[in-house]
Amino acid sequence: MSKKYQQIIYKGLAIFVLALGLNSCESTELQILDSPNALTPTQADADLFLNSIQVGLGIFFDGDARGFTTIGVSEEGAEVTRMLHMFGPTYTNAYPPSDFDRAWERAYAEILADIRALEPIAEEQQLYTHIGISKTIEAYIVMTLVDYFGDIPYSEALLGAENTNPVLDDDAAVYEAIEDLLDEAIVQFNRDELNGASSDQFYGGDETQWIKLVNTLKLKLYLQTRLVDSSVGGKISALLNEGNLILTEADDFQFQYSNTNANPDSRHPLFTRNFNVPADVADYMSNSYMVRMKDEYLGRDPRTRYYFYRQSLNFTEDPNEAECITQPRPLSYAPSDVFCSIGDGYWGRDHGDNDGIPPDGGLRTTWGVYPVGGLFDDSRGEAVSGRFIGLEGAGISPIMLSSFTNFMLAEGVLTAGVTGDARAYLEAGMRASISKVIAFGERLDYLDDTVIPDDPDTEDVDETQTVRDLYVPTTEDVDSYVNTVMATYDNASGQERLEIVINEYMKALWGNGVEAYNTYRRTGLPSNMQPTYLENPGGFVNSFLYPNELVNQNSNASQKADQTVRVFWAEGGPTLE
Repeated sequence: MSKKYQQIIYKGLAIFVLALGLNSCESTELQILDSPNALTPTQADADLFLNSIQVGLGIFFDGDARGFTTIGVSEEGAEVTRMLHMFGPTYTNAYPPSDFDRAWERAYAEILADIRALEPIAEEQQLYTHIGISKTIEAYIVMTLVDYFGDIPYSEALLGAENTNPVLDDDAAVYEAIEDLLDEAIVQFNRDELNGASSDQFYGGDETQWIKLVNTLKLKLYLQTRLVDSSVGGKISALLNEGNLILTEADDFQFQYSNTNANPDSRHPLFTRNFNVPADVADYMSNSYMVRMKDEYLGRDPRTRYYFYRQSLNFTEDPNEAECITQPRPLSYAPSDVFCSIGDGYWGRDHGDNDGIPPDGGLRTTWGVYPVGGLFDDSRGEAVSGRFIGLEGAGISPIMLSSFTNFMLAEGVLTAGVTGDARAYLEAGMRASISKVIAFGERLDYLDDTVIPDDPDTEDVDETQTVRDLYVPTTEDVDSYVNTVMATYDNASGQERLEIVINEYMKALWGNGVEAYNTYRRTGLPSNMQPTYLENPGGFVNSFLYPNELVNQNSNASQKADQTVRVFWAEGGPTLE
């Protein structure tokens, strides 16, 4: 990476932190000084600004492991919805205000500030696709901030020294502004220009694909508000009639990582965090989510081996490696709730289990090949050997996929009067997700290797059988799984059908905690979520506490009473735990 590019990527803290309008007088005074490392907007290249904005979006979503580890917004949403393990033991302990400081700073001081700097340059140079892209990304960032926090600074933010203490706008009003922003993006994509955005890292400057994303974000926005707006069914039906939605894998909106591990580290940050050192995995998988994948319907979802890699094929009997085996079953758990061990070597933790960290870094189940670029589980049962495994971190951030669109449409048909066939959308969503995950694994080079002869998962293994022969799902496997789900759907009705749709949506959302968090608050489904390990963990996180970056540096901002405060579109929604 060139020095100039690094300057563009990190200039947010040097030039534009004023634009936040959230800083103290002392930090404001510091920004008066000229920085030798800072470029002014008039000196900047529009393509480099665009690159900075797009890289920033990936980091906002999934965090950053280049030199230091920061958590992205997806991870926190995945934890409260039991896709990933939450330490807890209470929700307040799990998510202090400081958790979101870096994501907040990334959003305001870097991405949104870059967007404000880019747009006049792009307008002058008639780079209208650049402007359309920037408005689309701004809409996604701001929508996510509202979804996570509720009221946020927006109308008075990013004004620099004109207003260093912006008020917090009503979250419903910000949602209206987001819809306007998406409309403005489409206008920009439809303008004639001399040069496109060939540096675009998502769609290569293809305006038609960006318009599909814009419309899909509108679909998301409308569905989010269905509890407070009875007109969304007609709005979504109108989007369907236009036909410009993300409905094929070719249009998936995902941030692509590489396997470059230095100068700069461009791997998926969750890969970097877990696989840099042999047998030293950092994250715990969620027992609740793993059992949902491995035990429902046919006993194993076709995506299971792609999502999770087992470092050991047996759960421990040593309490020094898993304290839960000596502990009583929590009083809050029903007999049907999984506790401690889920079998078949899937080694995770229960929701809110905050026991200390034992020496199990080379034993616990970890990320698979999808979406972080790790290993496909071929039942080798070996500790990960370090960074040079699987796809070596060349994973993706699955921000908005065609499978997601189908599940949202199915929900809309069942709950909001959207025109269409919920059953067909459900099946399309499942098939799109499974197809994408299996194709993702085809990038690995060892699927056609022979298997380990003493594999305990199969019988009569011989040295001629390959990983593909034994473990890669066949067309028949996929059809069998999908047909089983569809038969269950056909025998259900009403809320039961919605639960099936949401359950399958949650499975397709692996790697995207943002949509999981939104969907759970909107629907209260799946209904069989594992309870929190502690019997009284405090109120559910209906919205996260404001970051310290906001409340400590903005005189117009004050902290919420607690994390039970709902965002506007969830008012009157289900009670969650």
